[in-house]
Amino acid sequence: MLKLFTFLTIFILSSPFSHAGSCSINLEGNTMMQYSSNTIEIDSSCSEFVIKFKNISTVAKEYGGHNVIVSKDSDFGALTSLVDPTVHSAENGYLPNSNKLIAKSPIIGPNETYDVKIDVSKLNISEKYVYWCSFTGHWGVMKGNLVMK
Repeated sequence: MLKLFTFLTIFILSSPFSHAGSCSINLEGNTMMQYSSNTIEIDSSCSEFVIKFKNISTVAKEYGGHNVIVSKDSDFGALTSLVDPTVHSAENGYLPNSNKLIAKSPIIGPNETYDVKIDVSKLNISEKYVYWCSFTGHWGVMKGNLVMK
């Protein structure tokens, strides 16, 4: 019996599914321009982390859609100055391509979802990261901390 228990414990702990819960999070954006969480913690053992984002707002995408951008906190100001819906599409989060973007989603409308995939190898435990909405002006209140642990 002890051998069976030991085998099952080792099997479960070494299973690729044993850490699946800690390598993703559900996140929502609402009508009040708020994310459902102000902090996302990423376990450094994850190779990829997924933010399962859902826009629960009732405002149409073109008037107040939401998305998720992940960047270094130190790049936040430079990136928000690049947001331009007259030049860049909603599909690109109203942003140009930039190596300062760690991950991003398109602007999405009510009840739409998007999985934002983060390559954890791009993150450094000693760096500060943020996630934010790049719809014009939303980042003033739709911003949270992304923390490696």
